[in-house]
Amino acid sequence: MAGAGKSIFVTGGNAGIGLALCEQLAIDHKVTKVYMGVRNETRGAAGLKSITDAHPEVAGQIEVVQIDVANDGSVAAAAATLKAKGVTLYALVNNAGVGLQTGPGQTDALLNTNFYGPKRVSEAFLDLIDPVAGRIINVSSGAASMWLRNQGAEWKELFTSAATSFEQLEAAVGQAGPSAPMGGYGLSKAALTAYTVQEAAAKPNLLITSLSPGFIDTAMTAGFGARLTPAQGTVSLIRCLFGEVVSGCYYGSDGLRSPMTVTRDPGTPEYGGEANPDAKKYNK
Repeated sequence: MAGAGKSIFVTGGNAGIGLALCEQLAIDHKVTKVYMGVRNETRGAAGLKSITDAHPEVAGQIEVVQIDVANDGSVAAAAATLKAKGVTLYALVNNAGVGLQTGPGQTDALLNTNFYGPKRVSEAFLDLIDPVAGRIINVSSGAASMWLRNQGAEWKELFTSAATSFEQLEAAVGQAGPSAPMGGYGLSKAALTAYTVQEAAAKPNLLITSLSPGFIDTAMTAGFGARLTPAQGTVSLIRCLFGEVVSGCYYGSDGLRSPMTVTRDPGTPEYGGEANPDAKKYNK
């Protein structure tokens, strides 16, 4: 099986898409060790129990690790815990996020989790990731391209180019934040896809991708009409974990590569051009 002999760390693993992914990794893909990263250990234990009650045979394959991706100390402590155990990760999945339920005036907190959180975790865990076969997957959103497609050419270039420095990206995020729609959710995910491009260029030995899981019925989307189950939101995650992918690229909810500056509907042809295309055929 694809996961045999591999260890994978998943942030936000106690509920929603993260929980579904942890379950699938252990049961369907036979991952040797799944580290379920959770902010709240009580909820983490409940999430783990929901899996092991139905599948007691995987109890030893999943381990809960406390981590708050928005807190430097918590992230450092989680990395130290794994390092002390001599863990080598095949993959890090930056899944933890907040968004549609975030209240007014919470843009900074949202960005701290959705944008700075994956950067914080990736940097802290870098030495734990297999330097030859390792992968980092950043869970973005279709809201990223929905936000970016409405921006000017200069910002489209800035948010898709590997030549953009993190300082330039951070400055653009700071400028756009106060007026960004949806409390800054789309902006935060566009920034995450941009960081993925930069991260992949800086670490060519790793496969680093971003993706949209789709519009999935989770606590974050409650009341917004999402109908797909968390288990249906792992298609792109599984491809980016085990399939053939291009580092630095963004994958749609159907597991196919997608452009960043225009939207691509599931079921349409896979995109194979530059990150910032003139690709009107992908527009809704």
